[in-house]
Amino acid sequence: MSFDDAAREPDQMFSLNRDVTGELEYATKIARFSNVYHLSIHFSKNFGAERTKIFYIGLRGEWTEPHRHEVTICNYEAAANPSDHKIDQITPQTHFIS
Repeated sequence: MSFDDAAREPDQMFSLNRDVTGELEYATKIARFSNVYHLSIHFSKNFGAERTKIFYIGLRGEWTEPHRHEVTICNYEAAANPSDHKIDQITPQTHFIS
């Protein structure tokens, strides 16, 4: 995540409250966070202090085993063009039925 990404519209924003006991929970939009593989959190401001200190961020949910998705490059043709697929080894044959 870069500072340019922080200017984009977030999937969800929270208005944070001071939590000295660590008991506050913030509900997320389930539809937006149902299959999360990467999470970036941006804190744009704090409570007026010079530094922002974050001691704990807990995430709740169900863990699922990650699946490796290979990069696939495919070209699809609505109808094959024979001039695109020149093969010298195959002799085309035509059969006529009367």
